[in-house]
Amino acid sequence: MHFNQILPYIVVSATAAVAELIPVGPIATVYAHANFEGRHFSVGTVGQCVQLPNDIVGHVGSVRLQQFPQPFYVACALYSNDYCQDPAASVIYYATALFNNSQLPDTRARSIACKLNQNSP
Repeated sequence: MHFNQILPYIVVSATAAVAELIPVGPIATVYAHANFEGRHFSVGTVGQCVQLPNDIVGHVGSVRLQQFPQPFYVACALYSNDYCQDPAASVIYYATALFNNSQLPDTRARSIACKLNQNSP
């Protein structure tokens, strides 16, 4: 069988695998209080900075991340500045699947940026 004859099957298989990773709900949900309680805001994009709404800005108590099949996971950086400005100085917390993120040590977050990562084999 020639490669060009099996190529459509490879593409269909790869497309199906990627489709499983497309989020159905929010990438992350930011809560005003610890233990995922109180006012909340859903982050629906990856790779972009998102400004938190006024009723949550400066009062982020917990973050719930969407779960993906292994080896993929979501990680979010919370910033004390608006629009993720000056990232080296303003990152106050990294939310990853390694932590339950139910009580953040610093609640001053004003913006958030999330990305989809892959564990190394």
